Amino acid sequence: MAKKEIKRWVETHSRNWKYHADPVSWFGLMSFFGIWVGSPVIPVACLGSALAKYSNKPLMGLVAYYSYSYFFPAKPSKFVLWVYGACLQRCYFKKQTVVVLGEEVKRDDKTMCCFHPHGALSCGWTLANASRSLGSLNTNMRWLVAPLLFKIPLINEVLRWNSVQSVVPSNFKRVMALGENISIIPGGFHSAALFQRNKFRCFVMKRKGFIKYALQFGYKLRPCFSFGEEKTYYTMPYFEKLRMKLLANNNMPPVFFLGKYGVLPCDDFELTCVVGEPIQCPKIEKPTPADVDKYHALYIAGLRKVFDDNKAEYASADAELYLE
Repeated sequence: MAKKEIKRWVETHSRNWKYHADPVSWFGLMSFFGIWVGSPVIPVACLGSALAKYSNKPLMGLVAYYSYSYFFPAKPSKFVLWVYGACLQRCYFKKQTVVVLGEEVKRDDKTMCCFHPHGALSCGWTLANASRSLGSLNTNMRWLVAPLLFKIPLINEVLRWNSVQSVVPSNFKRVMALGENISIIPGGFHSAALFQRNKFRCFVMKRKGFIKYALQFGYKLRPCFSFGEEKTYYTMPYFEKLRMKLLANNNMPPVFFLGKYGVLPCDDFELTCVVGEPIQCPKIEKPTPADVDKYHALYIAGLRKVFDDNKAEYASADAELYLE
């Protein structure tokens, strides 16, 4: 089937002026990513204040916050979800596009959308979350992220208000048992640590847990690739082995990046999220390692196809994908 024939759904937003993002979109990204980057400073500052003997009050306030949030966690808010969706659907980048190849993603269709690459702050994943084609309000998509993020003040609330949940195995399987759609970033912090500007690098060759779950619950796997993610930030590419070792030992992402005004991503380029055609997994209650390896290989082939078939249009014909 010709490439143009399988593009059943294309959602595009373009800026009307050359050098400035839509102010509404700018506000949405600034508030979302600003909180994302700035919030980890809060517990560090509270602890530092106590250790430096300036004041114990900030640390006591932090303890009170964690105690309260443990018993009364923030709940999803359709209003907040709608506000963020309305902000992020407006065009921040020169052009924002979500392209769904083949069938559209239907509500509660047992679909697992897997995004690559992670990038510094997962801009493609974030904007696809807000889009009409993949957004939670339209597809009942559950967006799952690292549990570490739910332990940080403010990020915790923003994620929960936007119906984002933890990717811990217990919650992963609970959501899949309900047959709800899921969106994840399989590379996680490892992919973030590998991020280099203008390079297409994805940490996925050793990630097979999501394949096992897809088999256990009979899900459709859809490899998704965000073209333009590689241009969103400038990073420090040095000491990669050390950074990966630190990540392996502490599960903390040693990523140093800089964008527009520090926090915001660079914006004078096109960001295109291509959602690949579904790979239907059979329902196997106890998949063997051979079963997992077979469908992992099919997934890798599907991811390469999404990249190779679309790189000339959304990146360059000689672009190379590195799967690590």
